[in-house]
Amino acid sequence: MTNLSDRLKALAECIDRAAEIALQARQQMKAELKPDGSIVTNADRAVEEFLRLELSAQWPGTSFWGEEFGRDAVSDKGHWLIDPIDGTSNFRFGSPLWGISVGLAVGDRMELGAVWLPVLGEFYLAERGKGAWMNGQPLSPIPPGPIEAHQLLSYCDSIVRRYSTQAIPGKMRCAGAFVIDGTFTAMQRYRGMIGGGEYLYDAAASILINEELGAEIRWADGKALDYAELIAGKRFDRAWIIFPSGSGFHLSETV
Repeated sequence: MTNLSDRLKALAECIDRAAEIALQARQQMKAELKPDGSIVTNADRAVEEFLRLELSAQWPGTSFWGEEFGRDAVSDKGHWLIDPIDGTSNFRFGSPLWGISVGLAVGDRMELGAVWLPVLGEFYLAERGKGAWMNGQPLSPIPPGPIEAHQLLSYCDSIVRRYSTQAIPGKMRCAGAFVIDGTFTAMQRYRGMIGGGEYLYDAAASILINEELGAEIRWADGKALDYAELIAGKRFDRAWIIFPSGSGFHLSETV
């Protein structure tokens, strides 16, 4: 990873160690249900605890928002957005489709992003203005244009229900983990993805990876995302997209 900046290398080393913690915890799985009915495991908590300690030591004065331990007031030195195990249900039941996602926002801009898919052996990194990599190799730009009927598009059944009267291109796929949807879009295994219901800690790293590859990232109705609102805690409360530029795709919120 000789082409990476020192700060991106440091982030990669930190997340690599976090993945070791996750894999060790998986061998002695402990899982329970949160009040909202979602699963949390010993690995989710152990990984986030480690990342908070390690990242605050290497980047003093930064703040945190993680899925398991909540959010701090946003620091002007940087705000870490952490999903310690994205795809916890997949992780719990033995699927390989899970990963660790960490992004760093400074102001209202994403600056660093990392997604590690340990079972798949794929490590994605991005730095604003410098590109995106998988396993140390630079990723190619996403080709512009529409999504064709035979191409794969990631979205879930909640999108189908909410926008049932509107046409969605491509063939539907749903992996159950944002890190899969986002990185598979970056690799063009999926031509694009439609999200909805996430918080920024789920998506921050994948957003930066795809931005660096030229993707169009916005609300599906055409409006621009307000990253200041999302960093402050706003949920992705309607459909939004990571699509090729020039796709021409829209979903109306008035239907």
